[in-house]
Amino acid sequence: MHRKKILCSLLFASLSLSAFAQNRNVARAEQYLQSNDLDKARDEINPATTDEKTGNKAKTWYVKGEIYAAIAKSDKFKSLVQEPNDTAVEAFKKCLEIDPKYTGILLKGYKDLTDIYAAYYKVGADAFNNKDYKTAYTAFKNVKTLNDYLYGLNVGVGTKLDTMAVLNMSNAAYNGDNQDAAIPGYQQLADIKYKEAFVYRVLLQYYRLHNDEDKYMKVLATAKELFPDDQDIANDEISYYNSTGKTGELLKKLEQRVQQNPNDYDMVLNLAITYDNMANPKDTATGEAAPRPANYDELFNKAVETYKKAISMKPDDYSGNFNLGLMYYNAAASVGREIGQLGSSKEDEAKQEELLKKQNGFLDDAQPYLEKTYSILDAKDKLTSNELAIYKNTLSGLQGVYARKNQMDKYNDLKQKLDSADSKLEQ
Repeated sequence: MHRKKILCSLLFASLSLSAFAQNRNVARAEQYLQSNDLDKARDEINPATTDEKTGNKAKTWYVKGEIYAAIAKSDKFKSLVQEPNDTAVEAFKKCLEIDPKYTGILLKGYKDLTDIYAAYYKVGADAFNNKDYKTAYTAFKNVKTLNDYLYGLNVGVGTKLDTMAVLNMSNAAYNGDNQDAAIPGYQQLADIKYKEAFVYRVLLQYYRLHNDEDKYMKVLATAKELFPDDQDIANDEISYYNSTGKTGELLKKLEQRVQQNPNDYDMVLNLAITYDNMANPKDTATGEAAPRPANYDELFNKAVETYKKAISMKPDDYSGNFNLGLMYYNAAASVGREIGQLGSSKEDEAKQEELLKKQNGFLDDAQPYLEKTYSILDAKDKLTSNELAIYKNTLSGLQGVYARKNQMDKYNDLKQKLDSADSKLEQ
């Protein structure tokens, strides 16, 4: 009996010594961290996290998080381990899981975590710029995951939806030819009506490809609300209805809406764009002009009439002015292509004279609307990417008009504007 008591005492002593040794590891790890001996700090802390005693203590994991966060920021030691920031994040999470009120994390851990957030973002941006889209996607996904975690702690850190992280993550996936990974993020942005037309174009294309009519129509409704003058979105809608044999249904809907809301500028403009795009269809695969419909003249005239109605409602909005000016200009270009196909016979010479007169008429019609668009956008100090594209197209169109009329002073003025146009892009 006495011998058993001695043996039992020895066992308890052994356990106490083991726990003491691991506690001592944590203390030494902290000391090495403070002296920036990060390799030694790592070697001390790792055994402590796997010990059954110290592995269940918040402080152990907090210290590990600090050590690996420091390694990630150290040029000397960051090659010690792969992805030290990932290890640091998991350590901080474990610490809070054990003790949500842990004072050290509240005071300093968030600083480490926000530094890691910035580091992930830099990795993603650098990789994206270097066209390493797989690495960029992973990094921006880490940004989103960390933001979501911080926001979930409900301590005033992070945001409900990190829109830039989601956008960058999705853009990386899209550019890396992984549309399936890009779509969830783009849909999240569409759900909050994020104003970036490219997001909606990708979603519309994807849902059409996958025959998801319900999602397609929901995204389309939001896209048309946010970008009523976006021709790509309008073209996609018409193409969709054409592919389903429902073009007449689309037109009927739009006409009914305008009848019910004749003073709704966006609806009137959308109807005008629809007439325009139906009159001037494009091949969705190539973006080139497709054959005109049999009722081209009717659709063209309806587009003109409806554009003019929209412009009368908002004469200082560039959308209606630009679209009508562009339609006239493209009509002139189409006539120019006809002229280019003529021969040298007397009949062709007579036809050429007739077509030149028609072309000049379209250019005369285009000029005031393009000039109005130019005056509106040129007066702005900064332009969105969409506005900048319209501004450049307007400048190019007006150059064509002025060159045709031999107004070279105006042509040269616009050339200077076009050369410096990118400086107007808002950052």
